[in-house]
Amino acid sequence: MSALLNPRVWIALALAAALALAGLFLYRAGRAAVQVDWNAQKAVDAEARILADRAREARTAARQAAIDEESRHGQEQIAALETELVDVRSDGEWLRSAIRAAAGRARNLPGAPAAGAGQPGGDAIGVFADLLERADRRAEAVAGYADRLRIAGSVCERSWDAGLRAAAGQPATGAVSGPAQK
Repeated sequence: MSALLNPRVWIALALAAALALAGLFLYRAGRAAVQVDWNAQKAVDAEARILADRAREARTAARQAAIDEESRHGQEQIAALETELVDVRSDGEWLRSAIRAAAGRARNLPGAPAAGAGQPGGDAIGVFADLLERADRRAEAVAGYADRLRIAGSVCERSWDAGLRAAAGQPATGAVSGPAQK
């Protein structure tokens, strides 16, 4: 109990309490400074994320615009091809009617074999005319299909290239249009 009356003990306890309080205040001040720095870094990171998102959206929009432009050019090419196919079909009909007329004239020639002379109901000229007509129709259909595939493939390639150019920030080049491109 005599130790409690000693002023050195009280000074030591007061000094320890003062050091503890100073340490607590310094800890809180340091923690507040770290929290301010942390909040500032979070704000910088959020702003960077927003800017990165905007840049990504701009690149995506540019890429999509380039792809849409190439798609529009492809649709124009297909429309031009369809009008060209209408002309080809009319030419094909003219050719088929010419074949039928030539077959009719050939049947009426004096040296032409009569229908059914070799086979019952056989008409060699008529069979040949039908064969030419069917071959012409099928060739027309295959050519139209091949042209559409060619246009679709070239649109796909150009769209891919345009998307890559847009992603790299390069200017888009003019698209080649027209159904006669091979």
